Amino acid sequence: MFRSRNVIKEAAAASTVDRRNILKAGMLAGLGLAAAPALAACGGGSGSSGGPGLKWAGWDGPPQSEVFRRFSEKMTEKLGVKVTYQQVVGDYLSKLLPQLSAGAAPDAFYVGDIYMAKLIETKQVLDLTDYLDSGDAAVKLDDFHEGLYRWCRPADGSPGLFGLPVDCSPLVFWFNKDLLAEAGVSTDPAAQFEAGTWTQDTLTDLLDKIRATKKRGLVLNGSNWHDWFGWLSTFGGTLFDESGKAVFDADPKSQEALAWLFEQLKSGNITYSGALPQGQGADVLFYAGQLACLTYSRVILPNVKKAQFGFDIAPLPSLSGKDVMPVPVQTAALSVNAKSKNQAKALEFLGNFLNAEGQRFRLSGGGNAVPSIKGLDDVVTEGHVPAHGKLFNDVAAKGYAVPSAIAGNAKVAQELPVLVDKMLKAGNETPRSFSGKVVKLINGGA
Repeated sequence: MFRSRNVIKEAAAASTVDRRNILKAGMLAGLGLAAAPALAACGGGSGSSGGPGLKWAGWDGPPQSEVFRRFSEKMTEKLGVKVTYQQVVGDYLSKLLPQLSAGAAPDAFYVGDIYMAKLIETKQVLDLTDYLDSGDAAVKLDDFHEGLYRWCRPADGSPGLFGLPVDCSPLVFWFNKDLLAEAGVSTDPAAQFEAGTWTQDTLTDLLDKIRATKKRGLVLNGSNWHDWFGWLSTFGGTLFDESGKAVFDADPKSQEALAWLFEQLKSGNITYSGALPQGQGADVLFYAGQLACLTYSRVILPNVKKAQFGFDIAPLPSLSGKDVMPVPVQTAALSVNAKSKNQAKALEFLGNFLNAEGQRFRLSGGGNAVPSIKGLDDVVTEGHVPAHGKLFNDVAAKGYAVPSAIAGNAKVAQELPVLVDKMLKAGNETPRSFSGKVVKLINGGA
């Protein structure tokens, strides 16, 4: 079986700078009380980029930054103003806040899911409603998958929409076809899904067989909400009620899903990533042929293509065995600076960045993200790798981005992964006690 130290080293390096980690790195620190004065001080600022050009900022590194520069050139021609991309390296939020405070932030900029609420609250981003309702908008709200933009609305339920998802990263089930075959799994998850038999029991049987070979079957990849919420919702659990209150501590299907998850962790069928040796991330183990299955987004595709084993994807299993169920989808938004002196052009830019033409330009040709709008299936089926790549779009269409109760509360966003990590490492919680502590934190308890 393939196992290269160089591949592991390269994969580990890539893992540290992927979209998932960039979205998380350094963002939480800027959301607490210390950030509020800086944001509040922006009121009455002079606005950004007083010249005739338009500036926008994001955090993606190469090769995406080169795509952004080419797109900016394209927009310069279309909008009739000089469009300049500013790549922000390092802690994005800590660099954006001083710019906002000084009235010198870009006209449009990326906003991560866990700090949109603060920017809305402090009036740093423009409400897009009027633009989207106008006949001049280059993109319409109906173009987007509904579950991906709710977090761009005010956390208190008041009207307004202050950003739209630039693309997305839905959670799917990757698998190593060679390891499954060696373990005696005769029908892989993609084929099981097509046959309508990709159920919880089917997955348990698969993991039992992998464990018998002394290989790792699956890793619960981290303590952040999106890494374990998916197992509850894919098995029919209700996580939040219509008011946004967390209810999975009392929801029967959520409790059953948690019981299954804890059973798999106890048996060794699933390993918690926090218990892995340092440097052994789930994605790195998968690239090296040491992990049979992985729940992750399309962001790992460039690295998986280098691996010397057969691979494919499926949705997470469901109770019916045939349904694509709602699971977490990571995303970021593009927003317009409320203090921009070029708001009209910034809105034009936003529409062209997010519409079908813009997303095709940015995501085609070997990209690793998934469109956030409908009708671009061909972007993720390029080259037919993986074979069932269309499922990325199917999962995105059914999925949900960060819940408002997490996105709109800095304390929850900061403390939730710490609490979950502590409990998973201890390994002595029941589904009821685990979910009770988590729900208490999310709903405003201590």
